[in-house]
Amino acid sequence: MKKKNMALNQFSKALLLIVMVGCSYQPEDPIDYNQEFQSILTTFDNSSILDLNADEYINNTLFLNFVNKLDGQKIHFLEEDLASFEESQISRENIYQNLKAVIDIFYKRYEESLKKRGELLANHNFDLNIDESIKLNDRERFFTSRDEKTTYLRKLVKNEIIIQMLDGKGQNEAIDELKTNYRDRLSSFSKVRDEDKFGILANNFLSLIDPHSSYFSARDLENWNLRMNLSFEGIGAILGYENEVAKIEELMPGGPAIKSKKINVGDKVLKVGQGKTGRMINVRGWRLDDIVEKIRGEDGSIVRLEIENQSGKEIIELTRGKVILEESDAFSEVITRDKTKIGYINLPSFYSDSECMRLSMYSCKSAANDVQKILRDFKLQDVKGLVFDLRNNGGGFLHEADYLTRLFIDSGPTVQIKDSNNNINVYTTWRTNRTWSKPVVVLVNKFSASASEIFAGALQDYNRAVIMGQETFGKGSVQRFTDTLNGQIKFTDSLYYRVSGQPTQIYGVTPNLLIPNLINTDDYGEKRYENAIKPSAIDSAVYFVNNPLVDDNIEEIHNQALSTSAYFSLLNEIKEKDANLEISLNYEKRVSERARSRTDSLKLINLIREISNLKQFQTYEEYMEFEEEDEFTLDAEIDQSINILLELVEA
Repeated sequence: MKKKNMALNQFSKALLLIVMVGCSYQPEDPIDYNQEFQSILTTFDNSSILDLNADEYINNTLFLNFVNKLDGQKIHFLEEDLASFEESQISRENIYQNLKAVIDIFYKRYEESLKKRGELLANHNFDLNIDESIKLNDRERFFTSRDEKTTYLRKLVKNEIIIQMLDGKGQNEAIDELKTNYRDRLSSFSKVRDEDKFGILANNFLSLIDPHSSYFSARDLENWNLRMNLSFEGIGAILGYENEVAKIEELMPGGPAIKSKKINVGDKVLKVGQGKTGRMINVRGWRLDDIVEKIRGEDGSIVRLEIENQSGKEIIELTRGKVILEESDAFSEVITRDKTKIGYINLPSFYSDSECMRLSMYSCKSAANDVQKILRDFKLQDVKGLVFDLRNNGGGFLHEADYLTRLFIDSGPTVQIKDSNNNINVYTTWRTNRTWSKPVVVLVNKFSASASEIFAGALQDYNRAVIMGQETFGKGSVQRFTDTLNGQIKFTDSLYYRVSGQPTQIYGVTPNLLIPNLINTDDYGEKRYENAIKPSAIDSAVYFVNNPLVDDNIEEIHNQALSTSAYFSLLNEIKEKDANLEISLNYEKRVSERARSRTDSLKLINLIREISNLKQFQTYEEYMEFEEEDEFTLDAEIDQSINILLELVEA
């Protein structure tokens, strides 16, 4: 599957998550949205691999599921709204009218919430010294009364004031900043068109059936094609939306964001500033399209982003520019440890020159060809083992995962694909192209997906490599587009399976040896979708398995290293501290919590730098002002992978 399609999937998810996806386009001829919705249902019924039709989802639980999709935080709808929805008699013929009624009430409640927050900001005297808290995520129910909702909104506004004050503003200045933000959001709200509402309705309904199915109006497709052409002149990042805040969902190899080494998947984008000195604008609650427009700009111009992650907040300056695909090439390094040479390869994506591959497979620029050249060079240097880093590799071309696997096995199948007609295609090679026979560790994380999972899963099934890191994303489905009356829908039409017959979809690849990570992996990956496709295993392909690489001794060595590591011990402590879902609304406590967080972050950063014998930072401010060197440095996960690889080399 091409990387472009993966990015498109991320874009569609962003549309599902955003509260409003306004655009200025209005079709010349009015669209009958009821007919268009019926067209979507019919198209889906006739196309999907799921062996389901939309009628199975038109039942008494539809409204509750639909409402939960619209208002996942449970901060807009009231319980009385749900009661009124459930009284409706729903059928395939009237489903659009019923869902439109839900959408209309949602927009009404959303506008009420924004206006109430503005009123509270203007009229309420906020006491920042009393002990109270707010739960922003995982609220269990909707509000039973307007008074209960107002109490929650007051706390929400108070939290926003504290956030501004932690950035150095006085209380009055913070309130003025938020007043401007609320005015902007109400102005944006007023520009929402019928087409925007229909897109929200259709996408949320389809996502109840399959999280990777989505609807694109003619204008959506036009905007997407334009965005794909222009995205290579931005910062190289795909944004999503969660809890009224933009988040980094994907980093494009070779882009300014990933090259900065300071922006990661999952980071929140809080503010955007133009140039070196332009005012930092608070974009909390903005429409995603508007945030993207602020971030995009002319090639060579500067944009500043205020980013928030587990380490705290940081303003990062980026120079907008084209994503240079050559800079997403496989990167290699030879590391000497205990007089043993270890090869390291980082592969950002499974790239390929598709036009060249169509004409001549063997002389083209591609992930597999580039890696093969590196492996041959490693052999000339007498490298004893290989760490293959697939962290944050979201996939790319399927054939590259196939070809790359062949470099590590003698012969046999590499992946199985099942289509919507239950036909199974087995990618198999009986002619050896094996280039590397020495020990291999493959390093993965939650953002290793699709083609990465095919490659890692195949090497694990053959016992050809030890997989280390975190459980992978679990994206084992392929989507394609088909027409509706006035647009297109994207739907799942095939699934990947490992050579063992186990599905990649939802299950991903479980490492042989787990390595802790600061990110809460439950917040990411296919498993977070309640209605994700859960395929059963199919028959195993015919292949020959090597002897197991991981035994009790290797596991014991790994676990002992983790338990005695200062870095991983501190990492686990930080995760436990940050697990509390309740956020204090006492300003002094928040100041103390931030100081603690910065102290822990500084310790963690210095422990990473210690691995490569780099200078330690004395203060958090020194770290914030530091310009990252454009040189290869080890991190704790690579370091632990090398330790295990040395055990395999010596075995």
